[in-house]
Amino acid sequence: MQKVMQSNCAVFRTGEVLEEGQKLIHEVFNGLPDIKVSDRSLIWNSDLIETLEFDNLIAQAVVTMNSAANRTESRGAHAREDFPDRDDKSWMKHTLAWLDPKGNVTVQYRPVHTYTLTNEMSYIEPKARVY
Repeated sequence: MQKVMQSNCAVFRTGEVLEEGQKLIHEVFNGLPDIKVSDRSLIWNSDLIETLEFDNLIAQAVVTMNSAANRTESRGAHAREDFPDRDDKSWMKHTLAWLDPKGNVTVQYRPVHTYTLTNEMSYIEPKARVY
């Protein structure tokens, strides 16, 4: 999982790399049924802790990889070399993603609010990040 995420979902990526990453991370996810906890102790059970952490991380990895592949722009720490510019017209929205038990990801969106919840602060327009 770590190798796939570092190789295929680093900050600078392309659609081709992300597509390969989607296949690879789903292969890792599909290996979940093979994971077993051999240590049955109830105190300091690092085997159990590592298994629970992996279960959480692999779910996050699958959702992250699919969401990154779906977003065809560069924004913040998401830098697509094949889409180097921000596209506020198409992508000024929040990505919401759900993972089902079989590893299928559902991606939906919600709008970005362009107002604040107080009159003490005005809305700050987003701008392109420069490095």
